[in-house]
Amino acid sequence: MLKLIRKPFENVTGGLVAFPLMVLFFLYFFDEFDTAAFGVLAPDIEKAFHLSDSRFGTIVILNLSVVLLFSVFVGYYGDRLPRTKLVVGGALIAGAFSFGTGLATATWMLILVRIANGVGVLVNDPIHRSLLGDYYKPDDRPRVYALHTNAARLGGVAGPMVAGVVGFFFGWRWAFMILIVPIFAMAFVARKLQNPVRGATDDAEAAELAAEERAVNFGRGSRILFNVKTLRRQYLAWLFIGPGSLPLAFLAPLYFKRAFGLDPLARGAIGSVGAAAAFAGVLVGGRLTAGWLAKDLGEPARRAGWALVSVGPSLLALAWVKTLWLAIPVILVANFLGNIFWAPFLTTQALVSPARVRSMSFSFGAVFLVAGVWGLWLIPGVSAVSDHSGIRWGIFALAPYWIIGGLVLSSARKFVASDTQRSIEVLQTTAELRKQRLSASKNSILVVRGLDVSYGPVQVLFGVDFELEEGEIIALLGTNGAGKSTLLKAISGLVPMQSGAIYFDGDDVTGLEPEDSFALGMVQVPGGRGIFPGLTVKENLEVAAWASRRPRPEVNEAIKEVLQTFPSLERRYDQPAGVLSGGEQQMLTLSQAFIAKPKLLMIDELSLGLAPIVVEDLLRIVRRIHEEGTSVILVEQSVNIALTVASRALFMEKGEVRFSGATADLLHRDDILRAVFLTGAGALEGVK
Repeated sequence: MLKLIRKPFENVTGGLVAFPLMVLFFLYFFDEFDTAAFGVLAPDIEKAFHLSDSRFGTIVILNLSVVLLFSVFVGYYGDRLPRTKLVVGGALIAGAFSFGTGLATATWMLILVRIANGVGVLVNDPIHRSLLGDYYKPDDRPRVYALHTNAARLGGVAGPMVAGVVGFFFGWRWAFMILIVPIFAMAFVARKLQNPVRGATDDAEAAELAAEERAVNFGRGSRILFNVKTLRRQYLAWLFIGPGSLPLAFLAPLYFKRAFGLDPLARGAIGSVGAAAAFAGVLVGGRLTAGWLAKDLGEPARRAGWALVSVGPSLLALAWVKTLWLAIPVILVANFLGNIFWAPFLTTQALVSPARVRSMSFSFGAVFLVAGVWGLWLIPGVSAVSDHSGIRWGIFALAPYWIIGGLVLSSARKFVASDTQRSIEVLQTTAELRKQRLSASKNSILVVRGLDVSYGPVQVLFGVDFELEEGEIIALLGTNGAGKSTLLKAISGLVPMQSGAIYFDGDDVTGLEPEDSFALGMVQVPGGRGIFPGLTVKENLEVAAWASRRPRPEVNEAIKEVLQTFPSLERRYDQPAGVLSGGEQQMLTLSQAFIAKPKLLMIDELSLGLAPIVVEDLLRIVRRIHEEGTSVILVEQSVNIALTVASRALFMEKGEVRFSGATADLLHRDDILRAVFLTGAGALEGVK
C-alpha cells in the first residue's frame, strides 16, 4: 500500500528522495480541508452570525489581510531559520485553531480563530515552495510544484464533500473540529524532514559556500527581489488576481445557494467536482510546463498569464447562465483553465528568485493580493455589488480582474531568461567572494555584475561588469555621457538600478540606500561642489568627523594633516565654504573623505576645470587616502592623470565597458584614444 502511495511522488522527483514532497503534500492536503469547509459552509456561517454579504466578505477579507501580510515575516524568517521547524509549528497552529473555529460563539471569536488558523497555514506557500525548490532540481520543479499544488486541489475535492456531509447531518461546527487529528498526525511525521542548503539544487558547491555568509536582512532582501523585473510583473499581477480570486471563494457558494437554492450537501458536491477540475488543470499545467521551458524560459510566464485571462470570460458566462446544468460545466471550465496557471507561475518564480531570499519571494505575493483586494474591491465598493444588485452581478464584477492580471503576467515573458541567469550569478558570486576570503589570495572589495540603469525611458548603463580589489586604485575613463557618473551613483544608491547586482566587502548591497552605503564605508566625492556652502571650513570638517564615528584623537590628527596638505584651507578656516574657489572646494571635499577614512572612495571628475597645480595638490591627498588602505575609483577624462595615480583602468563608452586593463596599455589603443577623449590630456603636464 505504501509503495502505491509513494509511486506518484517518485515519478516526479527525478530519482531524488520523495519523502519531503510526500510530507509537504499531505500537510497541505489536510490544511486545505479547513479552507474548503469554510467556503462551502459560508452561507451557514453567515446565517449563524447574522451577517450580510458585504459584512461577511469584509470579515473574510480582513482576516485574510492580516494573515497574508504576516506571511512576509514568515518568508523573511524562512530565509534565516530552519524551515522544517516552521513547517511543523505551522501545522500545529493550523490544526488547533481549525478546531477552535467550531467552538466560536461570537463574531469576534470567529475572527480571532480564523486569523490564528491562517497564520498556521501560511507556511504552506513561502516555506513549502522554498523547500521544494531546494530539495529538487530545476528540471523537475514543474511537476513537483504541480503535485504539491494539487494537494490543495485534492483537499478541495474531499473537503467540500466531507464538510457538506458533516454540515448536513451534524452542523457546520463539526466539519472544523474533526480536522485536528490528521493535521497533528502529519505534523508529527514532518519532524523527520531535513533542512536542505538554500540553492543546493541550483549549484551545490556555490550553495555550500554561500550558506556560510550572513543572512540577508529584510531591507536588502526586499531590494534584491524588487530589482528582478519578472518578479515585479508577477507582483503587479497579484494586485488583480487578489480581488478576482479571494472573494470568489465565498461568492461562489452564495451564488449556488441564491441562484439555485442548493443546500450544503449539494454545494459540497459541486465544490468537490470543481476542485477535481482544478486538480486536472494543475496536472495539465505541470506536464506542459516542462515543454514550455524547453521552448523558451519565458514561455511558462506567458502561458500562465493567458490561463488567467481565460477565467474572465468564464465568470461572465457564469453570471449570465440561468440553469444549474449550464452553470456547473461553466464553473468546471473556469476551475480547469485558471489552475493551469500554478505550475508555470511557481516554476518561473523559483527560477528568477535568488536562492537566499526565495522564501521572501514567495511570501511577497501575499502583500499584493491584500493590497489588490482592499484597493480594487473593498474600498471602491465592488464588494457591495452582490448586496445591491444581486449575486450574479457580484460574480460579473470579478471578471475584469482576471483578464487584466493575466495580461500583466504574460508581459513578464521577455525578462525571465535574463533574470534566471542573474539569479544563478548572484549565488555563484556570493560563493566566489566567500572563497576569496577563505583563500586570502585575492579579496575583491567591490564587485558589479550585469548593472543596468535607466533615467525614465532612456537606458544609460548596459550590463556593466567590473571588480575592484581591496586596496586597489582604478581609473574610470570615458567620454562625456559614457555613464561614468551614473555608475558611481548606482553603486552609492543615489540612482535606482533596473537589474544586476552589487557586492561590497562580501555583502550583496544591491539597491542599498545612500545613507546605508555610507555607513558601510562607501564615500562618493561628487563632481563640482561636495560641501555645505553655508557652513565654515571648520564646520564642514567637523561634520565629516561626526559622520565618521572615529575616535576624537584620530580625527584631530586627520584634520591637522589635511590642513598641512592644503594651507589655503587653514587660512580660510573660519570662512563660509561657499566663498572658496572651485579648487579649494574640491580640496575641502577630499579632506572630508580623508577624515571619514572610508573603505571605498569614489571621486567624480577630480581635475575638471582646475589648474594643473591645483590638481597636483588634490592628487597628493588622493594618494594619502589610498595609503591609509582605502580602495579608490577615480573618474577621469585625462589619460595623463589616470597614468599618474592608477595602474589599472576601465574605459566606458555609451554605457558599456569597452576596455579593462593596465593604464599603460591605453597608450597603444588608438580606437580608444580619440580626440574627444584627449581633451584633458594636457591638464597635468609634468605631474609625477
